[in-house]
Amino acid sequence: MSPFARFYPNLIITTLLASLPLLALAKNPWEAVEIPSSQPPTSIGNYTNGCLGGAEQMPLRGEGFQLVRTGRNRHYGNPYLVDFLKDFSRSVAEASLGRLQIGDMSMARGGPFTSGHRSHQMGLDADIWFSQDARAAKRPLTPWERDNISAIPLADERQHELITENWDPRVPKILRLASEDDRVARIFVHPTIKRKMCDIAGDDNEWLRKVRPWWGHNYHFHVRLDCPPDDASCTPQAPVRGNPCGKDLDWWFSNEFYAILNGTAPKRPKPAKPSEPPPMPARCEQVMSAPPSLIDK
Repeated sequence: MSPFARFYPNLIITTLLASLPLLALAKNPWEAVEIPSSQPPTSIGNYTNGCLGGAEQMPLRGEGFQLVRTGRNRHYGNPYLVDFLKDFSRSVAEASLGRLQIGDMSMARGGPFTSGHRSHQMGLDADIWFSQDARAAKRPLTPWERDNISAIPLADERQHELITENWDPRVPKILRLASEDDRVARIFVHPTIKRKMCDIAGDDNEWLRKVRPWWGHNYHFHVRLDCPPDDASCTPQAPVRGNPCGKDLDWWFSNEFYAILNGTAPKRPKPAKPSEPPPMPARCEQVMSAPPSLIDK
């Protein structure tokens, strides 16, 4: 075996995959490619329909952070995201707020997941657990631990109630550090967690504007960055407007919402679903077919 093949065992496979027509690879070819492309870092498309050229892999552990669920191979991002996560984690550590546990980011070349997320497609999204495992604060987690420790929920998804015994007073401080970073566009949390933080913040709530209530997110928060400067291939979201703790939050605790949650809302005709998902940006074909970067797997 050549030294090249010995040190890069997935490289030849990835190159062959990249040379095949997309439809011949697998049901989801983006999950079959395990190495980023050898391209300049580029986030292409939008958060729910895009891909990622020139991705960077997040280190397993560093100042203020530890990766979890690494068996999924979803710890790639635009270097803009990797830099943010390192900076953010360092700020958390310096503020004596613990060690973050970072879950899903993007796949090696971005693109859609078969399950678990609609976003995370162009390397600018990351999930971070609210809970922190005590072992991760003392030593690197083992591969088994990274894939088997469980996150602790802070809210009940069905009842929309806070699980008070699980509440961690560090959470608002950690989220504020993220929200006040100019690179952050949005932070998604469970509506009950957003309401708790609005109650704590009172009138000092401008930082909560970026913190958005959304389905799920009771055991982790989802950080989404704005497009990197000068990346014309990336489509940003509009800035968040309105009262950070106003009517937009109130709806999640309305009778209308609970009727939807409990399945008692009046049935409405469902629009016909498109037979196929929208086409991905044309440049994503180039990302898929590009040679792999020379990283050591």
